[in-house]
Amino acid sequence: MGRNNTFVYLKSNNGVLDDVSRYYRFDFVNPITCNRKKELINVRVCEAEIPVSYYNINSTNNSFKLSFTLADGNNGSFFKTFDDGNYNSDTLIAELNALADITAGSSTVSMVVSLTEITFKIKILLTSTSSEFTGVVFDTDVTCEKVLGITKQTFSASGIQKRINAEAVIDLNTSNNIYVETDLSLPSLDTDGKKKGILGKIQMAGDFFEIVHWSNNTDADITLDRKHYYLDHINLRLVGEDTDKNIDFNGAEWTMTLLFSFIDKYGNGLGDEPQDGEMHQINLITGNSVYGDAPL
Repeated sequence: MGRNNTFVYLKSNNGVLDDVSRYYRFDFVNPITCNRKKELINVRVCEAEIPVSYYNINSTNNSFKLSFTLADGNNGSFFKTFDDGNYNSDTLIAELNALADITAGSSTVSMVVSLTEITFKIKILLTSTSSEFTGVVFDTDVTCEKVLGITKQTFSASGIQKRINAEAVIDLNTSNNIYVETDLSLPSLDTDGKKKGILGKIQMAGDFFEIVHWSNNTDADITLDRKHYYLDHINLRLVGEDTDKNIDFNGAEWTMTLLFSFIDKYGNGLGDEPQDGEMHQINLITGNSVYGDAPL
């Protein structure tokens, strides 16, 4: 490592959260700077300790609603807002099966939810005591579709029973990975091939309420944009697969170590933008950089 390589040790409880940007701001009493004309700053997430304290059912995926219409014109809905917490398949299905039967006109409609052990997919059976079903909707106000493996849709229906088979397996993993994002300009690309301020991806291989001790298994650094030559703070947020929402650690603290280092921008073939009134040339024989006044 070269001169002034700096390790920065961060604790989440020392950051200041911006409710709009969702970034935690960490201020540096001693700013990280490089020689603007000659250097670029590299950054790397070296290691982290992340608690598995986030719930697999929370405000982002805790609503269930299955609506039906009957041939006699009556309708109803099975609705459930799960309390935040960690659920397994048994407790999740038990909560749904605890929903009371619905009276719709002269009919009583019941719902039974089960899990096929071989496929690990949900089955839902609606039964009406008299009037036949004409339609079933799993759409409005639903946020638990990924959990149950059932996509939002309108089902055709006829007869006094309606069976719904989930297309995908039940999924109670809130996030298999946590992404460390910053608002610095980075060359990182997301799954859509768009530039994203992703510093690293942490694999959350731990049980509920354990702490994942993660170390970077690569020595590759990320080079910051040339405009980032003076850093008196860094903004970070930890997000899951749904990058529109921060991970809620329910008050538990995470820690992280960043390494800032420096590279010769010209030795790596990266040029600089000339400053006002300045001309930048490369000697084609020696490869050295030459600064001088721009010709009038």
